Amino acid sequence: MKRLLYVDDDPVAHDLMKGILNDWDVISAYSGLEALEVLEKEYGLIVITDIHMPKMSGIALLKEIKKKFPIIQVIVLSATEDTNNLLSAYEAGANDFILKPFNREEILIAINNTLSKIERWEKVMGDICKKKTKNW
Repeated sequence: MKRLLYVDDDPVAHDLMKGILNDWDVISAYSGLEALEVLEKEYGLIVITDIHMPKMSGIALLKEIKKKFPIIQVIVLSATEDTNNLLSAYEAGANDFILKPFNREEILIAINNTLSKIERWEKVMGDICKKKTKNW
């Protein structure tokens, strides 16, 4: 089963996301700090995070993830249509950006695009590793 980490301070949003992604193992974190703790113990390649949370914003979380776990892909959610949020997420390395309220199709498209990116990277990395080992 595929695993991802969902980060949002709203428990109702977690129920909604788990309903949308019922064929995924959705790990929940209710703050950016909790998300970082989870990532230290359990590894997944995708994080979906709300942008507005107390103590640590989704952008701050995204920046920390990119520092500590650069291969993890992050999808950012926001309830506000602020272009500064979109630009900040993009500049910090977000893989995608979705406005709330989101629907099932938007989430699945973002995840599928992210999975395609991960698969491309894995293929390239595998090809590079094969070439390097042939030369050794």
